[in-house]
Order: sequence, then structure tokens, then C-alpha cells
Amino acid sequence: MFKQSKLSVLVVALVVMVMLLAAGCAASKPAEKASPAKGKYPEKNVQIIVPVPAGGTTDAMARLIAQLAQKEFGQTFFITNKPGGALTIGAADMVKSPPDGYTLMVTPLGPIVMQMHYRQLPYKYEDIEPVAYSSAVYNVLAVPKGKFKDAKEMIAFMKANPGKLKYGTPAIGGLPHIATENFLLQAGCDAKGVGFNGDADMLAALLGGHIDFAIIGTVNENLKTGALVGLAVGSPSRLANQPNIPTFKELGYDVSTSIWSGIFAPKGTPVEVLDRLNAGFNKIVKDPEFLEKAAKIGEMPNPMSRADFKAFVDKEYVSNRKIINESPAGERIKKMMTK
Repeated sequence: MFKQSKLSVLVVALVVMVMLLAAGCAASKPAEKASPAKGKYPEKNVQIIVPVPAGGTTDAMARLIAQLAQKEFGQTFFITNKPGGALTIGAADMVKSPPDGYTLMVTPLGPIVMQMHYRQLPYKYEDIEPVAYSSAVYNVLAVPKGKFKDAKEMIAFMKANPGKLKYGTPAIGGLPHIATENFLLQAGCDAKGVGFNGDADMLAALLGGHIDFAIIGTVNENLKTGALVGLAVGSPSRLANQPNIPTFKELGYDVSTSIWSGIFAPKGTPVEVLDRLNAGFNKIVKDPEFLEKAAKIGEMPNPMSRADFKAFVDKEYVSNRKIINESPAGERIKKMMTK
């Protein structure tokens, strides 16, 4: 009896020791970091970098997106303006941010698919993750009233008078400049380019007859009043607000002149976070408030899946590289940049 009791005490003691050892190991084991859960992002405020100064169209659209994102995601999305370097300073800061979905960027195409073809940047195209398409403004080839009745007449004049016409561009090396030179190359024409510091100066020169044609935004009062006449638009099909202007494609030219904007994240951001952002932003650009305000400034939303947006951005990157680095149009642009 005594031996049996002694044995029972020993067994109990061993069980207690094992339990204490297990508890000690569990206490000393470092806690594992929780990975982002699909349904939980975002759990804190999200920064949206905008690589332009406050007050312009891009900034206004980004602030509208941030406002609606707060309703969609349940967290504050706040804007940080980081202008400079032809939009590349803000892009570089976004790329250097932790890839966790809490630093994004809303930007036009320039720092994503164009600027790296002109110069070396502190980031590479591969460092950026496309998240969602925001909207685009399509541009139109315009001339002063009475200058030419249509694009065919203007092209015939340029072929008969090489280098006589002058065109304007609001920024040397920007999309309107590339589109203009691409159009001239495809049409087999020659014209002299004149660079301006922004749209306002260029429009004043166009209206004053100091230049002969330019690619401008489709939402322009001078097109409505008839002071300027649109000859071709760079959209896939005719625009509802400019139904009488044919597309470049209708005229036989593969020219796209849309200044599109999108939402981007640093490479390495978790897939589940990117998918959640894409779904949320696609809902935002369909929101009636977004559609109403976008229409007033000529912005046209175009929600895409993340895969489709990535394919679109890749195509734009390659297209701009070919024009800038592999075509006579690119050589002409670079010559203007060095003057």
C-alpha cells in the first residue's frame, strides 16, 4: 500500500514537471508576426502621395479619391503632395516606402512610363506595382478658327510646305509633345516645335496666331465657342462631348493622346492587399459623386482588373520607349530638350 502510494505521488510529480516545462517553453517562444488578413486591411491610416503641387486637376482628383476611399475602406486616406523632378520625386518616395499597402501614389503616366526613357532615375519601372486605373483626359489636335477646315487639308499644306507650320507643346518631352511628333511622323510631315511653360501660355500663343496648331485638352472653352477648331481626337472612339471631331484612328493614324492617371504601390505589396485596393478603387470610380466631378473637368474613368491595368501600363511603357528611343520623333524631341 505504501509503495503504491509512493508510486502515485511520483507519477503526479512527473506530470506537473512536464506541464511546467511546456508552459515555460511556450512563454519563451517569440510571438509570430501576424500576416495581413484578407478581410482586415486597412487597419490604420493610408498615405496617398501626389507628385504635383496642391491645387491642380491631378491633386483635385486624388483628394476626391481619398475622400471616397475613407467611406469604402473605413480608414482615413490622407494626401501628401511631393512635387518636383517632373513628378519623379514623389514616385521615388513611394517606391522607398514599406510595401505594406499603407503608402500609395496617385499620378499621371509621366513618372511611370515616360521619364525613365529620358534619364536615369532613382527607381526602376520594375519597382512599381500598378493597382488601379483612375481616369483619363483625351486630347484633341486644334487650330485657330479659319486656319484649316480639317486634318486632311492641314496635312496637304504641310507636305507642300515642309517646316512652315509651327506647333506648340505645354511641356517639352511630355505626352502632347510625343503625340504631336508621332502624328507628324506617321503623316510624313514636318513642322517646327515650340515649347511653352504650361497650357495657358501655349493657348494664348495658339489663339494669337503665333503658332499654327497644338494638342490640347478636350474640355476647353475655346473649342465650345469656336475660337479653336478640333481636327482629330486621341480617344478610341468619338467623344460624347465632341461628337463632330474624328479620331486619329478614323483618319488612319495610330495616335493615342490620353493623359491617364492611376494608383500605384511599391513592389512587394501583398497580393491580397493589392486585390482589396483594386476592388475598392474600382467601386470608387463608379461612385456617382466621382463620375459627376470627373465629367466637369473632362476626366473619364475606366475601371480595370489589376491584371488588365498591369498589361495596359506595360504596353504604355513599351510604346513610349519605342517613340522616345527608337524613332525619329524621339530624336526630334530630345533635340528640343537640349536647346
